[in-house]
Amino acid sequence: MPKTLHILFILCILQCSISVAQNRYPFIASNQTQLTEAQLKKTPINITPDIVLYNEQGNTLPMSSLSLMTNAAYKPLFFVDSTKQLKSVIFIKKSNAPVRIETNAEAAFTPGERALDFIAKDLNGKTYKLSELKGKVVVLNFWFTTCGPCIQEMPQLNELATNFKEKEVVFLAITFNKKNIVHTFLDSNPFQYTILADANHVISMYGVNSFPTSIVINKKGEIVLKELGYRTNIKEVLATSINASL
Repeated sequence: MPKTLHILFILCILQCSISVAQNRYPFIASNQTQLTEAQLKKTPINITPDIVLYNEQGNTLPMSSLSLMTNAAYKPLFFVDSTKQLKSVIFIKKSNAPVRIETNAEAAFTPGERALDFIAKDLNGKTYKLSELKGKVVVLNFWFTTCGPCIQEMPQLNELATNFKEKEVVFLAITFNKKNIVHTFLDSNPFQYTILADANHVISMYGVNSFPTSIVINKKGEIVLKELGYRTNIKEVLATSINASL
């Protein structure tokens, strides 16, 4: 095939692919294109309030719908503009059959259940052992540096940590990321929790697969709250549990 025809053929395929995507989701702006699976693996997803969330019918969704990120019944499709900035997300059902939304098994716990003890180090090398924090309320946040919903809730978590600064509350942020990656992240994303990096053993111990996950542990070392996924009122939810445990 002549080189010119080959180029025209490729352009035709690309144009047809864009047209198909636009016809399938006509509510998405024409200057936006969907990220492929390969692109997603190399693109950090940071969902900010200006990004529009949709369902398959084109109805806009509240930011609280980001919890669908951790729902196995849904798949998010990400659309970027010509500068590769994320602009829209569509949540589609993986099956056309009716989906029953069930409580994630990770969120289950028994009242009075003891929090599993662990040892991990913060970014300065200080060792934290959970059992040695008995007598204080402990708030755990499981996150990682390229987790969009995790980043989205950080301003609220920072306010929470500031509000309880003078109280007997310890805020620990647990991530599998290495220290150097966390340090780079913190250059542009302040996080007021004490960060325990390279702590995959703690994540595995608690069986966390959904990010972000927050756990509140009372002064007796018992789990009193588990919150999975992003929610717009995470500060109020955690504050209520913390105050009840002080």
